[in-house]
Amino acid sequence: MIKTKVTAKIIAEQLGLSIATVDRALNKRGNVKEETYQKIMQKAKELNYKPNKLASFLSRKEQFTIAIVFPEYPVYFWEQVEKGITKAFNELNDYGLDVKVFKIPDQDLTRGREIIQHIINSEKVDALSIAIGDDPFVELIDYGIVNNLKICTFNHDSPASRRMFYVGSDYRKIGRLAAELTSKFIGEKGEIALITSTDTTYQAQEKIAGFREVLKEYPNVEMVGPFKIDRLNVNHSMDLIKNSLDGLSGIYVANAELSSIARYIEKLEGKRVLIGNDINKEINEYIKKGIITATINQDPVNQGYLAVKKLFEHLIEEEYMNNKELITKLEIITKENAQFYI
Repeated sequence: MIKTKVTAKIIAEQLGLSIATVDRALNKRGNVKEETYQKIMQKAKELNYKPNKLASFLSRKEQFTIAIVFPEYPVYFWEQVEKGITKAFNELNDYGLDVKVFKIPDQDLTRGREIIQHIINSEKVDALSIAIGDDPFVELIDYGIVNNLKICTFNHDSPASRRMFYVGSDYRKIGRLAAELTSKFIGEKGEIALITSTDTTYQAQEKIAGFREVLKEYPNVEMVGPFKIDRLNVNHSMDLIKNSLDGLSGIYVANAELSSIARYIEKLEGKRVLIGNDINKEINEYIKKGIITATINQDPVNQGYLAVKKLFEHLIEEEYMNNKELITKLEIITKENAQFYI
């Protein structure tokens, strides 16, 4: 049985009133007799009417500004995130939303703190969404919350902070999924190297923990590492661990250097299963060649979209999220479906 959404028009028809009168009552804009107002509200209750908060907000002609802060690197990932941010802005701009994007220069955490501090102190934004949430930023997030700024994290979480909610991947599940995929592809027997970054982030720790958890279910699969790779000098870092890669059945790249490592692996002798995260044109080419076996997509477009959309809903009180985490989907990309992600 299909339920019809109850609108001001339906209530007006049932009560024999004008839509304008019902609309004024439902949105508390006055100029409605008390008796008529009570009839309208009673009928709305009987029909289980749900107010359209966006329409009500639009009628009040209020303006809100959301600031979005994220790193510049890796460029291809954040370009996809920006598509989601733009999508949300285009949907909500008519309702008075303005979005200001701030990009943190490559690995410059000092500059990142300066940008966020400036946003908080400027008092020119109503909400802030941050894609950096490791220890150095916990105190800063809490400072913003204390100063009545609505703050959420996305992509990079900061569970130790007082952030309102988090939008993004469950990184422990990414690690678990990577371990399962790699183990299955190598035939559930052999050694797997785990490669991560030199900077130990909350993301990286969760991926490693999830990877280890699942490998316990595969008694004939052993993890080697984790090996920390300097992304500014990938070839040198890989040269240092080259001997450790000999004879391995698989490799999981837990950082953003999948294409660079695939380029290095291509030159080595022997065939290895190579699993990583996300996709761009270069990664797709290595998937086509069979160098990269599969990659786990973290839904970056939706992360950007929800980081704006859900924060705006908080601002207009349309839907206050009781859930402190909004986890985006993970998708496995192989040669057969990679074309749909480029």
